[in-house]
Amino acid sequence: MIDRFSTHRRLAGSAALIGLTLLAGCKDVAKTAAPTPPDVIVQTLAAQNTPLSVDIVSEVKAFREVELRPRVSGLIIKQTFQPGQKVSEGDLLFVIDPRAYDEAVIDAQAKLAESAAVLARARQDVARYQPLLPDNAIPRQTYDQAVAFEQQNAAIVQARQAALEKAKLDRSYAEVRSPVSGQIGLQKVEVGALASAGQSVLATVSTMDPIVTYFSIPEVDFLHFSRRFRESGQSPSTPLELILADGSVYAEKGQIDFTDRALNPATGTLTMRAVFPNPSGLLRPGMNTRVRIVYEIAQDAILIPQKAVTEMLGKQFATVVVAGDKVEQRPIRTGPRLGDQWVIEDGLKAGERVVVEGLQKARPGSVVNPLAATTAAKPAAVKP
Repeated sequence: MIDRFSTHRRLAGSAALIGLTLLAGCKDVAKTAAPTPPDVIVQTLAAQNTPLSVDIVSEVKAFREVELRPRVSGLIIKQTFQPGQKVSEGDLLFVIDPRAYDEAVIDAQAKLAESAAVLARARQDVARYQPLLPDNAIPRQTYDQAVAFEQQNAAIVQARQAALEKAKLDRSYAEVRSPVSGQIGLQKVEVGALASAGQSVLATVSTMDPIVTYFSIPEVDFLHFSRRFRESGQSPSTPLELILADGSVYAEKGQIDFTDRALNPATGTLTMRAVFPNPSGLLRPGMNTRVRIVYEIAQDAILIPQKAVTEMLGKQFATVVVAGDKVEQRPIRTGPRLGDQWVIEDGLKAGERVVVEGLQKARPGSVVNPLAATTAAKPAAVKP
């Protein structure tokens, strides 16, 4: 019994000794094995010529929009167009009952003929009296009265000629024609209704190609852009882009053709207008769009994603992977923002590697495992 007890004690002691030895060996291995550097995503910087632009909310309007109002009053007896169709300048659109105006023309013609006959007789009297005057065959007063009568009737003929032209003009106004080429909207006065001269709006015609957009910029931005244009040598007539409501870029480029003479005192903004070709008719008045103005081409610009910039105590920093894959926190100065990227004005240069993902694992002075970013965001519009 004693021998078995001693044997068990010896076996237990041996097992404990082996366990302690193994534990000590594991601690030694843990002390000698180096930790694996964390993976971070980096972007290698490259200098590129970058357009700096700004997007401004704008509204599309027709280049010319004309309300059709009758020049004479009367019943609408005919409509010659389909609402929404394209019309050309001079096309007949509405007909006002012309009978009263036809009668006015006939009456004016009759009065003109009557006064012309009287004038012809007066001229005959003057022609007959004039040879008798030197011989005192007729009194001087008779001759003078004949001349005055002739002049009076000549004036009457002239007035009635003008009345005839006015009657013919009124008759022509009974046919309402398109003053411009464009697209006509829905009729606002139906056939059979009474149209009042200068009051009733029959329809509206809009020119659709080209088309314009109006936008306003604050005074501070106007001064900023003007200075940048002068410094960069860019021209304010640089073609503009139009951003549609779905975010797509309109295929045709535009030009600024109007800048208001003064700022709006109520809003402190300056109104501008840009003209865009619209051959397909895609743009329609009333659309809400954005005008993109490129005001400078930044030469050899460095861009980094906005998420790669950190702020601390009012200063901006970027995390850079330097030689030996060590991490360095670099103070930087940013310029304009292009979409989700910053233009870097100071602190970084082409060829350097900037951490864009995994910033929490990239502590200054530590070693990381840099992995190249597969995609880079494309520059969008500046928000100055």
